[in-house]
Amino acid sequence: MDFNFAAVDRWLEDAYPQMERDLLPLLALPSLKEAAEPGAPFGRPLAEALDYCLELARGFGLEAVNVDGYLGFADLLGQEKEQVGILSHVDVVPANPADWQSGPFDPEIRDGRIYARGTSDDKGPLVASLYAGLALARTGAPLKKTLRFMFGCDEEAGMSCVDHYLQHHQPPFCSFSPDGSFPVVQGEKGLGKFALTAKWPADEGAEPLKLVSVASGSVINVVPDTAQAVFSVTGPISVEGAEISGLKIEQAGKILRMSATGTATHASTPEEGENALVKLLQFLSRQQFSPRGAKRYIDTLAKLFQDQCYGESLGIAEEDALSKLTLAPTILHIDEKEGSVKCDMRFILTRKADHFYQKLQGIAQHNRLTLEDWQGTEPLYADEHSELLAGLLQAYRAFSGDNETAPIIMGGGTYAKKLPNCLAFGPAFPGTSHVAHQADEYIDRQEWLDSAKIYARAIYNLAK
Repeated sequence: MDFNFAAVDRWLEDAYPQMERDLLPLLALPSLKEAAEPGAPFGRPLAEALDYCLELARGFGLEAVNVDGYLGFADLLGQEKEQVGILSHVDVVPANPADWQSGPFDPEIRDGRIYARGTSDDKGPLVASLYAGLALARTGAPLKKTLRFMFGCDEEAGMSCVDHYLQHHQPPFCSFSPDGSFPVVQGEKGLGKFALTAKWPADEGAEPLKLVSVASGSVINVVPDTAQAVFSVTGPISVEGAEISGLKIEQAGKILRMSATGTATHASTPEEGENALVKLLQFLSRQQFSPRGAKRYIDTLAKLFQDQCYGESLGIAEEDALSKLTLAPTILHIDEKEGSVKCDMRFILTRKADHFYQKLQGIAQHNRLTLEDWQGTEPLYADEHSELLAGLLQAYRAFSGDNETAPIIMGGGTYAKKLPNCLAFGPAFPGTSHVAHQADEYIDRQEWLDSAKIYARAIYNLAK
């Protein structure tokens, strides 16, 4: 006989005010990656966020363990030692306060939403899934498997937290990460990260406009919303194309600044934003300046990244029946002697990482660039007969009544690629905006509660 979830749903509804009170202090912690300290491999702010989650779990009577500051876990013991893992993360991407209506780490509730960095990615889902497990335990659901709630600290910048965990612990029997979309993420595109670099003599050329620096972006998986170039001026100059929207030119004495603004978004969906880095490159390619090597490098990048979303102008665009390649240049640093642009690529399910590595090597050589810092992660695709896929999909459909929306393929890379028998599951509902990594990130309060109810059903399906 199937378990009756009416009591679970009522428990979550009654607990919602406390669930919200537990989330807000976590959102207020600026859990950005910083330099390592003793006991805090990703910096003190992340250590504090991890400690908060572990203490929260202990307060609910769970057994909580800090794995050397890399990751923490809390166990809700079942009848068996075999585990169901729920993998969330406390680290977040940077946020520019000037772009937010309220401070990114000053959580604010307005218009039925909670606004703060990390609300959707991934602190809100972390708390919702924890409460989902508690709801099952408090209402007497028969759970055979132990629930292991895992709180990672390095999901946004390499997932070394899970690598460290796996050096000391076996992976759970099956897992999900509440860090994607509903109804369930059946596949994740492959991930390629790389840099294209060049060097040149600093004293090349005698133009009255001499480049000092160009900078844009701070993390590789976020499309940048600002970019700036600084020049020294030694004579009369003429600037072309100053009417471009979102461009600003300022001169103070012999220093000239050119800046571009765009719209930040997750690098897996570059088409949803406007890349300020690309906009600035296109503008700079219309100017005359020295060193000549810097000019050649910028002109080359402007040509290669003219298409800022799909790799067409770079020469690597590909599409298959289920997925389409995306590519975004996200971090740019240029000075008088050298330049580097770092890129985030999400490639199709039917290719291997080495295919693109070889193509990029040829593209770099043809354009007199150097390919550096290549990191390739293979795609993930769950067989349609997977019991894990079926259990998660049934949980969503049983609660929502949506039997039409098919499992999705996404460009975002999650912990699902790090563990066997693991998929991303929620929190974004079909037809809603994906606001992760964007300004004014939020979660809808009703959808957040609904996601907890869905997670309860999923945990039950996997642990019964």
